[in-house]
Amino acid sequence: MSVIGVDIGGSKVLSVRLEGTEVARAHHEVLDRDMDTVEAIADAISAVSDGTETAIGVGVAGLVSIADRSLVWGPHVRGTNLRIGDELDRRFGLPVVVDNDANAAMVAELALGVAAGYRNVLLVTLGTGIGGAIAIGGDVYRGGSYAGEWGHIKVERDGRLCDCGKRGCWETIASGPALERLAREVIDGNPNSSLARAIGERAVSGQVVVEAADAGDETARALVTEVGRAFGQGLADLVAIFDPDVIVVGGGLGSVGESVLAPARRVLADSLHGGSHRLAPSVEVARLGAVAGAVGAALMAAGGIDASSQR
Repeated sequence: MSVIGVDIGGSKVLSVRLEGTEVARAHHEVLDRDMDTVEAIADAISAVSDGTETAIGVGVAGLVSIADRSLVWGPHVRGTNLRIGDELDRRFGLPVVVDNDANAAMVAELALGVAAGYRNVLLVTLGTGIGGAIAIGGDVYRGGSYAGEWGHIKVERDGRLCDCGKRGCWETIASGPALERLAREVIDGNPNSSLARAIGERAVSGQVVVEAADAGDETARALVTEVGRAFGQGLADLVAIFDPDVIVVGGGLGSVGESVLAPARRVLADSLHGGSHRLAPSVEVARLGAVAGAVGAALMAAGGIDASSQR
């Protein structure tokens, strides 16, 4: 069986054609924020299609109405109340499933990734923002439709303005843009700093700063540690609520690994409620990496997991 999965977020759109559980073809494109969201998804589908597909799955960063197959709103994706499922039905004439991108990534990691065999799992996506998904008893939990948007938990009363329009959200201090902002402040204050030399002519981004840290720049290491510690504190708060068996971290910044996750794990262990009497859950990098959301969307389209299930 051949199915297509698409993952669209704040900075990229990625599509795969899945044959069984194998990726037969993949397409990745940097997302222009001025581009129409539905057009971007349709183009990504066409880029991997060979005409044999039986269904399409889409994971979108934002508030997704499962029943309506629509993007209600998202801080990083253009458009509101977009009837994505209806529009793709019309264009491609195939069954379409639409879900939040983190829920799609959770489906992939439960089926094929590091969450396989676990029943109670948190998946945290760390990239342009912070998103997440919850599995309870082996099933994805969506609440009314919007569960897992913990990047917008307020952690600083008068903190920085978030893309969601509120101030002090967790993702303003523990995401790719947070790391980019810290780096820009250093470089703007001292254009001759070691960090400026390490980054060189490259555009400043969270991933570039992590690369500079991994290459040995001490300033970059300090900034990455700062963001990692803020991330770890948020994980400790989530553990206090959900007590998961494992935490899976994905997304563009989360997939880079130990530079961010090592300080996060230390803060999680230090901050854990009753930490001297219990073990912190393991924090693992998503096995499927950047394609997790697209693969999960494809698996849902194939019917492996019922995306309409509400538990």
